[in-house]
Amino acid sequence: MRNLFILVMLIVCVGCKQSVGTDIEETSISKSFPILEKNRYNVAFLIMDGTFNTELTAPYDIFQHTIFRKNIKAMNVFTVANTDAPITTFEGIRILPDFNYLKDAFPKIDILVVPSAEHHLDSDLEDKAMLDFVRKVDKEATFITSHCDGAFVLAKSFEAALYVCEFLYGKETAKSLAGGLVIDWDVANVPHLIVE
Repeated sequence: MRNLFILVMLIVCVGCKQSVGTDIEETSISKSFPILEKNRYNVAFLIMDGTFNTELTAPYDIFQHTIFRKNIKAMNVFTVANTDAPITTFEGIRILPDFNYLKDAFPKIDILVVPSAEHHLDSDLEDKAMLDFVRKVDKEATFITSHCDGAFVLAKSFEAALYVCEFLYGKETAKSLAGGLVIDWDVANVPHLIVE
């Protein structure tokens, strides 16, 4: 019985050892688009390799949570990129974009969010296709907001998103959204500039 146990363990170990180091087979993922509900604002997040996690996820949370509030026009939230391949954030999270702005048809974008990314101050400024996409959206969008990588406190990633929500839905809804995410929100205490 002991010899049988040793033989089984040897087979298991050899089997495991052979599988280590083998190439992982690439799997193809078929493209599926998010379901966008009617009568909602369409909020697109422009992502690219090097996007900073909190600059993306913080405002994404705010806008996505509008679906949990009653009596407001909620938001469809999705990502757009210049590829169908996964985007790798600066911190290493891989995100599969919802739409490829170079080839997919996508709905009218009401709000475009441009989270900061590693190369926004150099090579991204030379990306003609991306800049053309932003210019195209700018012609029809109600808001374009940018979240700067200069934020020193995590909550600063949320300010622009909460300001847009307060503008669209009013003070009480913005406070409710902030409360749901445990953020102390009072626009009067946030440095801001309104350009009309």
